[in-house]
Amino acid sequence: MNSEQNQRECIVCREKEPSFIHTVGKTGVFRRLCTDCLLKEYRELFCSVCFNLFDNAVPPQARIICGNCPSSTHLSCSPQPLSSSTAASSSSSAPPPASSFTCQPCSNPNFTFFPKSRVNDDVPEETPLSAESAMALIAAAKISVANMNNAVALLKEEALKKIIAAKAAKLRAKGALANLQDIVIQKNKATGKRKEDER
Repeated sequence: MNSEQNQRECIVCREKEPSFIHTVGKTGVFRRLCTDCLLKEYRELFCSVCFNLFDNAVPPQARIICGNCPSSTHLSCSPQPLSSSTAASSSSSAPPPASSFTCQPCSNPNFTFFPKSRVNDDVPEETPLSAESAMALIAAAKISVANMNNAVALLKEEALKKIIAAKAAKLRAKGALANLQDIVIQKNKATGKRKEDER
């Protein structure tokens, strides 16, 4: 398998030619993921229903977390609890307990945020994305961009530290060379004086 094929393969599901491939960094290693695998791996970063990314403007108490994984959703997007507890929960402003929400990937092991491949025998290549798939793709792209921006910032910080360390090492090397030059000069003077004394 050549490196060009590897660049188009999802590192998680091993899909050979996904419709879209995203690059993300994790523990210093850059990985390529298809849209579905990226969204499943970074579930805690977006609302699993409306696909909006969470930021500091959305307080944690305005979200509900899946009882099985770190996936979360806005309280306004989360499915309402069933049965008589619905009436009780609608009268109070408290959010429903976390155990009452199970995200779609946990509910259905075959669930995909984004179709694995839009190009196959029964789906023409020019088939447009559904609105939900388009929102999933946008969320994945935003996560990838934010992730890579963080990776760039970390690499810049690391490069700056290395530059500072290199400058310090250069100064130490200059100092060591100056000391060595002084020692050589003193040794030459001492050798010259000895030769004069011998005459």
